[in-house]
Amino acid sequence: MAEILLFHHAKGLTEGLLSFADRLRANGHTVHCPDCYAGATFDNIDEGVAYAQRIGHDALQEAAHSAARRHRGADVVIGYSLGAMQAQLLAQDRRRFRACLLVGGALPPAALGGVWRHEVALQIHVADPDEWVEPAEIDALLYHAPHARIYRYTGKAHLFMDASLPDYDADAADQFEERATAWLADLDEHQRSRQMA
Repeated sequence: MAEILLFHHAKGLTEGLLSFADRLRANGHTVHCPDCYAGATFDNIDEGVAYAQRIGHDALQEAAHSAARRHRGADVVIGYSLGAMQAQLLAQDRRRFRACLLVGGALPPAALGGVWRHEVALQIHVADPDEWVEPAEIDALLYHAPHARIYRYTGKAHLFMDASLPDYDADAADQFEERATAWLADLDEHQRSRQMA
């Protein structure tokens, strides 16, 4: 089973994200949820973004690397919105990560000072349209990761998958979770096949 680092969005480490992590654990995965806001959460996404800006980009990157050092068995990263940057950074920089799931965010690999590693499995979930996601940034990542699978959720809000937020859409969130869970199961099956070969 996967050992996962899950990075929260700009509103912080919410109950919705923690509940999702618990459901992944119930499926047998190990899940770590670094809290880059030290317990702070925000009702308004603009306030969360402003808080992240006060922390600073470099500090958020270091928080991702610190989590990777602390949880040395982690081999899969999941990032929501703001946390997508942290997840993608580790997927590019650390060879032990075999898979990356991005929700509501993606960046051109060069924006993180590196290149995309083609052996990393990649899945992207994004509202369509999404005021917080530039289509060109997703396209730039897909150019370097043509094997990636992208799912678009038409007419849904940016954080539609978080049950603790007003953006939540139950049907779309269920669809997202089914796809993410199946993807993790496929990763495990692929790993078992390689180990038996």
